[in-house]
Amino acid sequence: MSKQKSHEEEIRRGSAALRESGITLDAPAQDLVPRLIAEFGKSRDADLAVIFSLGKVFDAASRDALVELDQRVSAKETKKEIKRALFKLSQKGFTAPEQKAEESKPTVSLFGADREIEAYMSAVDGGGGRLIWIVKPQPSHGLQVIQAMLHDRDGLLRFAGMQMRRRELRKMADEIKQQHGIAMISVPWEFADGIVYEGYEKARERGQNGLHNFHEIRSIVASGKPKAPVHPIYEKMDAAHASDGGWREQSRRLLDEPELRYWFLTDDWVQAVLPQLQEAQTSRLVLNPLQKEERFNAIARDAVKTLCSGENGKAFKRRMEDMALYFLETQRSDQAKLSLAVALQVGEGDPGPLDISFLTGLVQKSFVFFMSQEKAKQEEEQSSLIIKP
Repeated sequence: MSKQKSHEEEIRRGSAALRESGITLDAPAQDLVPRLIAEFGKSRDADLAVIFSLGKVFDAASRDALVELDQRVSAKETKKEIKRALFKLSQKGFTAPEQKAEESKPTVSLFGADREIEAYMSAVDGGGGRLIWIVKPQPSHGLQVIQAMLHDRDGLLRFAGMQMRRRELRKMADEIKQQHGIAMISVPWEFADGIVYEGYEKARERGQNGLHNFHEIRSIVASGKPKAPVHPIYEKMDAAHASDGGWREQSRRLLDEPELRYWFLTDDWVQAVLPQLQEAQTSRLVLNPLQKEERFNAIARDAVKTLCSGENGKAFKRRMEDMALYFLETQRSDQAKLSLAVALQVGEGDPGPLDISFLTGLVQKSFVFFMSQEKAKQEEEQSSLIIKP
């Protein structure tokens, strides 16, 4: 299939998906444009179809929407489609305002050529935290750097601003790589700013201390509340095909990746399940190891459902989206696809009727970890009661 035919097929598939979602493409502009924008970011096919459809809505609202999307995206093909759509509108008199030529740059090795604003993100650690850097070069004065530690459940944990030289920041990245085996990948700064702001609001709601100067420091790069961030992984990978193949069974391989080796679910609801596990191990109703194993697996299946539901699911979906991007930028496309497939399923709010081996393995691993800790604690308490001569 030629490149042109492939492109047309993507738009055709995306248009079909839009119709399935209930969008009527011949609806009035004031109704159609907001509906189309709401569908943007779900998949590459849908994105191209949204842009293509906006190019056929001869209205200023459509032109303005395309100009805004052009500022949000970085994918080359998506920008080309926006350019084509704007050209169609310009032929009908809806000309976009002149903008400074600004080519979207692909992610590059850390701290390459200076850009207006840069941002970097680490992998997600075992407890759900990731490090964010937002960097603004200052002519003849080095860099202004915002550092944020963001947790996928608790929000913003730490936030600080500082000035440093580029070589100092590069050294920090090298030390993180050497000591922890974690790289800092390049991400769009608007995305980084958006998730940090979300984290700030979450942390403020729960009374986090040490964030009184958040807005003052953030003013280095932006002011006001940003728009809800669209995860950049959907610009780089085709979400529509992420779940092709036997991803459910294969996803367990993610647990072998160095960055996920120390992942454990530390949420309170996980530890609240421990009494059930202990009862399953000691109950007189359990007659043999096979029955004990089945009880263990049943509790694990319920825990996977809890992990995928409500706020737990929203947080874990973001965690897996971040890891999909991290794996992609560190040249592990297979792992990126598996991570995105898991994220999409978790985003449904339910694991589905079939086992997701990665989620099951992560839950079981977390159970074993906490049970071993509890056992060690009990043994320590018992030994402290022994009267030594």
